[in-house]
Amino acid sequence: MVHCTPLTCTAPNLPRTLEQQLELLVQALHDEARLLALSSALSLEGDYPRAPHCYSRTILHRGPQGEEVMVARWEAGACSPIHGHPELAFVRVLEGRLRVENFSKCGKTLEPGNVQELETGDHIWHKGVAHRFDNAIHRVTALEPSLSLHIYSDDALRGRTF
Repeated sequence: MVHCTPLTCTAPNLPRTLEQQLELLVQALHDEARLLALSSALSLEGDYPRAPHCYSRTILHRGPQGEEVMVARWEAGACSPIHGHPELAFVRVLEGRLRVENFSKCGKTLEPGNVQELETGDHIWHKGVAHRFDNAIHRVTALEPSLSLHIYSDDALRGRTF
């Protein structure tokens, strides 16, 4: 398991049709079934940057309220820190396998929760408390080289790190 600081970049100009699809994803953040359908129809072929022994974050879209759509490219063994997210978070594995270790806050400490292994096509969706960035506390580890789609109701980097 390699804890690292991810490489963050912004995608170059995207085709207008893809921009429209990304806007629809953001609009569907409150509807898991719609997000799943829209993300299934999305074609995100591209050469997303690699971050040796880590993962990269390529921002595809930022909405007017801070909403974010991004793609993460994971090297095998890369591991995020334990962190939380804004109110709404949707993650779909486009390629590969990811392990998600969930935690819950118990006073000032974290208690380990369930562990999920997500494979290509699997997703997670979480609705938490508005205006907080400690929702859906978890750590992600790439079990193999992977690519994942992330959609958040606000800038994911505002999420609390534990």
